[in-house]
Amino acid sequence: MPYEATVDKQKNPSHSVDFLSIGTIMKARKALLEWHSVHGRKSLPWRLNHSPYAVLVSEFMLQQTTVTTVIPRFRAWMEHFPSIRDLAFAEEQEILSAWEGLGYYSRARRLHGAAKVIVTDHDGVIPKDLETLIKLPGIGPYTAAAIMAFAHDMPAIVLDTNITRVLSRWSNMNDPIDTSLGKAGINAIAKKFFPHSESRTFASALMDLGATICTAGLPECTTCPLQKTCRAIDPARLPKKSPRSVTTKLVEYRACFQREGLLYLEQSRGPRWEGLWILPELGNVKPVGRSIAQITYPITRYSVTMKVHKVEGGVPSRLRGFSAAELLFLPMPSPIRKIIGKIPSMSGCRETANKS
Repeated sequence: MPYEATVDKQKNPSHSVDFLSIGTIMKARKALLEWHSVHGRKSLPWRLNHSPYAVLVSEFMLQQTTVTTVIPRFRAWMEHFPSIRDLAFAEEQEILSAWEGLGYYSRARRLHGAAKVIVTDHDGVIPKDLETLIKLPGIGPYTAAAIMAFAHDMPAIVLDTNITRVLSRWSNMNDPIDTSLGKAGINAIAKKFFPHSESRTFASALMDLGATICTAGLPECTTCPLQKTCRAIDPARLPKKSPRSVTTKLVEYRACFQREGLLYLEQSRGPRWEGLWILPELGNVKPVGRSIAQITYPITRYSVTMKVHKVEGGVPSRLRGFSAAELLFLPMPSPIRKIIGKIPSMSGCRETANKS
């Protein structure tokens, strides 16, 4: 709900930060740090000792994935690959298997590539400067800034979804954050808010505030430490974004070859699931009869319904048969694992769905 703040709430152009006085910023920083000292998420596993390697792994995992999903997989990953050298020298199939359940497997490959470069070119030491970090595979401006702040406590402006939401509301920025004007505006505001030191603490505090109080939808303004300096008139409507594209519905058909207790899969060569084991597509052949299993899953702006049809006759030579026990440890996309768990008559297949 809208609430009254103690500052003037005139609409401000996002490209100007003149309305942010030093006094307002200092007051907001102080209140934020006091709140964070009590309510911060200190138990997040990658924050326990601020290990640069742990931060690197967590930043790759947290891209487009929730903290709740990441925590158990992060812990398992760190047990499997306890150091950056262990990761750098691991086989790709082992890495893809450990990544399962996080989706967007290209992130795992880029993390693997970054680890290799760090070991070969930087003696296993994760760089501290922005320019060198951005040259690593899979690391863009945000991830580089996050590593500088969280791993090394170096001066950096960190702008993830939570921090962007907090600062856009706090400043009452009305330009869509996914436009060039909005991005410039939120960057200008962040540069004013972030001090030249303690980047780790301030980034963590803003991130935690966005994750627990200044959440998407209806924020809990009455308990927010920034409420006395916040300019938001209608915080639930911020941040603004450009109109969403329409979700497109797609249907894909896959083949189930079952012979003598084995399920036959192929290793994907396509860009989406490269290197992972999948049920083969039926191709241009129209499926006959009802599907034996069906799921619907999202991917970017698509809603995909996957249907599996049993196929008789010879098994294509490109396919390889796996028992239910082998399927448990085979790297495959979550949608494939889930639909395999729904296929009847394959003894033990249902157990594979539990891994996701």
